[in-house]
Amino acid sequence: MKQILLILISLLTFFACTSVEKVNKETTKVERALDPKKAAKAAFIEGSVLELKGQTTEAIKLYTEAYSLDAQPGIAYALSKNYLKINKLGSALGYSKLAVEADHNNVEYLSLLALIYNASNNPDSSEVVYRAVLAIDTANVSAYFNLAQIYESKRPSESLAMYKKIVELVGPEWTVLVRIVDLNERLGNIEGTISTVEELLNLNPADLSLQKVLIDAYIKTKKYDKAIKMIDEALVSFPNDLNLVEFRGMTLVQKGEMKNASIEYLKLVKEKTIPFENKIRVGLSFLADAEKDSVSLFLAKNIFEEINQDTSDWQVKSYLGEIEIRNDNVKDAIKYFEDAANLAEWNPDVWVRMGGLLFDSRKYDETIKFMEQAVQKFPNNFPINLIYGLALSQKNKHEMARDILKRALNLNPNDVTVLGALGYTLNQLKQDEEALVVLNRALKNDPNNLQVLSIAALIHESNKNYVVSDSLYARAMKLDSTNALILNNLAYSWAEREIKLDEALNMAQKAVEAEPKNSSYLDTIGWIYFKLGNYKKAKENIEAAVEIEKDNATLIDHLGDVYFKLGDKKKALTNWKKAFEKDSTKTEIKLKIEKGEL
Repeated sequence: MKQILLILISLLTFFACTSVEKVNKETTKVERALDPKKAAKAAFIEGSVLELKGQTTEAIKLYTEAYSLDAQPGIAYALSKNYLKINKLGSALGYSKLAVEADHNNVEYLSLLALIYNASNNPDSSEVVYRAVLAIDTANVSAYFNLAQIYESKRPSESLAMYKKIVELVGPEWTVLVRIVDLNERLGNIEGTISTVEELLNLNPADLSLQKVLIDAYIKTKKYDKAIKMIDEALVSFPNDLNLVEFRGMTLVQKGEMKNASIEYLKLVKEKTIPFENKIRVGLSFLADAEKDSVSLFLAKNIFEEINQDTSDWQVKSYLGEIEIRNDNVKDAIKYFEDAANLAEWNPDVWVRMGGLLFDSRKYDETIKFMEQAVQKFPNNFPINLIYGLALSQKNKHEMARDILKRALNLNPNDVTVLGALGYTLNQLKQDEEALVVLNRALKNDPNNLQVLSIAALIHESNKNYVVSDSLYARAMKLDSTNALILNNLAYSWAEREIKLDEALNMAQKAVEAEPKNSSYLDTIGWIYFKLGNYKKAKENIEAAVEIEKDNATLIDHLGDVYFKLGDKKKALTNWKKAFEKDSTKTEIKLKIEKGEL
């Protein structure tokens, strides 16, 4: 600052000696010499002094006077710079252009013009000018930095290249390296992040935030041992940093060391300062991993039980209920869900969640019991009615299912799931005409719905309208030739008609491979073996089907037929009678009982 003032003072002395001025002490008015250039210099110097004092508006007046006397690019530059200070961008841009037009190779003038363009939200023009600066001065760090900032949002790769150029020119500079890290993260270039952060840590090895960035990068690139080593070193200096503890748990999870990871996460769960939402997230990470590792389910239970000790939140109860369903502890699951429902009685989502989990677990009796309560509390809730109706249908309580599903349909008239389920239920009640109306509505909304196509095909088949049923099956097979439901149903259709039995057997085998515990699929393959005369294999599969679904009249009837063919008429008669008790509408079974034979 002292140097600048000395220069200006010497300039003032110089111009005072070379210009003629008379000062009226009363008015302090400066009378300019007649020479315009000399007068311009005098005005320019006075403007510069005022600019240094922060009197920008007064400085602009004198610079304007100077420029009117002598339109030099330096004066235009000074005007532009000062107009920019007071945010008058139009005037700043105008004078900046004049300066550059007069001296287009002046890097200082060009840089100011680029800055004004950028401030005016015109980054394209700013880019062009900065490029011009670099054409003149290939080592201009400021131009590289400003271009990098312009490119960051839309051209991150080019921005990264600019920042790297700066590092080549001036070496590792903190601000630039931080930007490089951010861009590498955005571009998914984790290796680039690692090398840059390692450089930053060389500049400041104690920076914990940088250490965490590097740890995160190590985890993302599966450098787990490096991550653990760095975490442990950081924990020595920051033993109470819970973020480091979480990183350690995360790393162990990624390594597959779930038990060790749970130890770290339990520390977080027990910590009073950790937000409740974060604790839930920890438990959910283990619950999600339970799909591929049963150990994680056990660990998830431990974590949620720990959270449960310090909260009465309904979500924790529902997650514990979900865990118990997966562990096949239905009694405990229901207790947890009932607790959740009591805590959030206002929330139908609790009931929907439990009903859905029970239904998906094929625990239909428990689903019906629970959803019966739910539908009383929320009679107009669509998901609750749907789940309740589906469960009733699965347990062959078709009249109740029909009424509930019709209510669900009134609540959501275009839902394909409820239309399909209602169509199936109406078919089971021998109301095929109404069923087809409903199913056609479903196919209008979703022409490629395989389940609806299958149910419609079954109805047409049962009415011996094989041309239509076969066309529907063909359409379904074209959509997905590997779908277990379609394979099974078409195979059963052919078995009933005693056609293409070898092909039907192949399809039924694929269905059973896809769902080996599906009673309907086991019955189908057993029935095909029956039609092929392989009664031993038929008995093996149909018995397995009955073991899974003990109250299904069709399965029990089929088993009776198998026993008859195996020569055990007593067991055949027992099974037929049992089947008729389950479904007294099946007159063909009654006829077999009366005749004592097929």
